Amino acid sequence: MQNTLESRLNALHRISQEKLVQILDKISGKKDLIIDPVLMKSLDRITGAKVLRSHNVDKIYRLEKTSVHCKNLNWIYLLHSNLITAKCVCDQINSELSRSDQYKFYIILVPCELVSIQHLIEEEGLYDKIIVYCFPWELIRLDSRVLSYELPDIFQKLYVDGDQSFLPPIARSLWSLQLLFGKFPLVLTAGRFSSQIYSMMDILMNELGSPDGFDSDIGCLFLVDRDVDYASVLLTPVTYLGLLDEVFEIRGGTVELDARFPGNKSTVNFQLSGDDGIYNEIKHRYFSNVYSFLSRKVGELQAESDRRQKMTTQDMKQYVETELKKVINMKQALSYHIGACEAIIGELGHKFEALHRTEQNILEGKNKSETISYLEDCLATQACDKFSLIRLLCLMSLTQDGLTKDEMNTFKSQFLHCYGYEHLTCFYNLEKLGIFIPQSSSLSESAGNLAGRVAQAVSLPKRFSAFRSMAYKLKLFPDYSDDHDDSKMPKDMSYVFSSAYTPAVCQLIQMIINKGKQPLEEILKLLPAATLARRDSSSTPRTFLVYFVGGVTYAEIAAFELLEKLTGARIVVGATNIINGKSLIKSSL
Repeated sequence: MQNTLESRLNALHRISQEKLVQILDKISGKKDLIIDPVLMKSLDRITGAKVLRSHNVDKIYRLEKTSVHCKNLNWIYLLHSNLITAKCVCDQINSELSRSDQYKFYIILVPCELVSIQHLIEEEGLYDKIIVYCFPWELIRLDSRVLSYELPDIFQKLYVDGDQSFLPPIARSLWSLQLLFGKFPLVLTAGRFSSQIYSMMDILMNELGSPDGFDSDIGCLFLVDRDVDYASVLLTPVTYLGLLDEVFEIRGGTVELDARFPGNKSTVNFQLSGDDGIYNEIKHRYFSNVYSFLSRKVGELQAESDRRQKMTTQDMKQYVETELKKVINMKQALSYHIGACEAIIGELGHKFEALHRTEQNILEGKNKSETISYLEDCLATQACDKFSLIRLLCLMSLTQDGLTKDEMNTFKSQFLHCYGYEHLTCFYNLEKLGIFIPQSSSLSESAGNLAGRVAQAVSLPKRFSAFRSMAYKLKLFPDYSDDHDDSKMPKDMSYVFSSAYTPAVCQLIQMIINKGKQPLEEILKLLPAATLARRDSSSTPRTFLVYFVGGVTYAEIAAFELLEKLTGARIVVGATNIINGKSLIKSSL
């Protein structure tokens, strides 16, 4: 089964590539390809320039706001389905048509053709000048068992703007995945978007076809909305890959190493690949252990260099033929990873300890005055960036069912004075998301004061917030009596947040794997909005596809990988995109 699973995952890129070249072959003659920058890194995972040129693509350009001057008569724009980008392209085409009408224009939209873009083309008077194609690529394999649909700004569209235009292509990609793997015997959903996507998948299976029987490589599909567990996004991870994403924002499995990378004068793209043995070793390690591992590898390279000095001519010839390329690749990878570690330390090292302590206090509901003092100091001295500050405020609000009106007004006022009133919409959007809200109270102000005086005289039962109640039911706060803090050999998924919190979805999957005598329906009641959508098998699944609608974090991916090692289960992590706390806050700006 494992070999079958891997081979079918490998097939995804070949299917996407075939879809793209079929579109290119419909356009006869030589053509120039202008690619939307947000698609370039993901496209590199699907196909290369060699394949494109074998299908008559002559020149490849990056889409810029200014006009692009192509040499061939056929101009093909490969765009993400975004109205603003489409308007920019329409302006460029109108500009070219005003000079000459000899060119032919084509637009390939990824992953779907939106009605709003069709209307725009008509309004711009280009209906008969542009031929539009749709390229619904398959899920992109970022790592051995990590799939992403790579939809930029999908969290903002779904959760902030309420735009559900991309739900149908998401459903179609999962329907296509089911054709590849077989019909999923067990389907679980958590959240309104997940339920809608599953309903759309069912419609597609009825209309376009479905696999026969339930002989699937995947025993369970779990569709889950991102808003089921915001804490896993807001918290700062402690793994190498999680922190690398925090600092450089990995896109399409590729890191743009900018001027913060030591020795860089220009941006360098470094693709994170499972073929890189060093990356496989360090990607989910505690960051504090990564540097020592890299130092040992540097020592091994030095020993290899010393050995090479003593080789005979025959040994050197064999070395060049069999090992030299591997050593060169290892040396380059070491250089990138060591430089990335230095950049992470330079960016986060001075504030990480205080930030982590504050997050732990918020999770435990302790030392609130210390937390508020830390936030006020950060606002006064700008010791933390604005994204970290807002994340901490949202984490406080999330864990306490909101902040008091005084706390909200004070923090908002100080933040807007410090960073500008253009951020006012950010707080409005965060309130819409439900992660920066005022506490609701049925008590009047006078009744609240009276309750406060009574509380000083009488010991009242402690009230748990909705977040804390869910956390205790799912056991998301680890038992510190156990040895969870072994940084070299972690034994609990909470290690991704320094043993302070276990990602909720990861914990639920663990409970399903180890369910014993507890019925599945009882386990699902522990997570809000989780439902059993379809069950065609009574056996406990051992292979899962967990799909996050709105983005998955690298911390959750690391936790799932550890869960695989602990239980022997196989877990494929899928998502609309990769998300972290910074990108979540940016989506609200």
